[in-house]
Amino acid sequence: MMNMLLRHGVRSCLEYVKSGDLEKARALSNPDLSPHLSFVDMAGHGYVVVRATNDMLEAEFVCIPRPLERSERPDGGPLRYRTRHRTRWWRNGERPKLELEVVEGDPRFSF
Repeated sequence: MMNMLLRHGVRSCLEYVKSGDLEKARALSNPDLSPHLSFVDMAGHGYVVVRATNDMLEAEFVCIPRPLERSERPDGGPLRYRTRHRTRWWRNGERPKLELEVVEGDPRFSF
């Protein structure tokens, strides 16, 4: 829930604890809190793959549970979530418009 606190603020966290409704909690997000952030994961383990083309920039985050032991599975072990963050190139003075796609899993409190 620390991710939600940093991204949305205290009112959102209190609403989530009270109702358990994530959408209701996000509706109370403080827009002045961390306006430069659209995604936060303070306990994320994994990696990111960045792809840049002539017209866009994309970062794909692959998050795994905290790796306390080495996984012997051929796929590397369990997955918490995978997200893609994409933006078209922007001009000087413009703010980039970031698109978030949850590819698999549930980043729950991160956005």
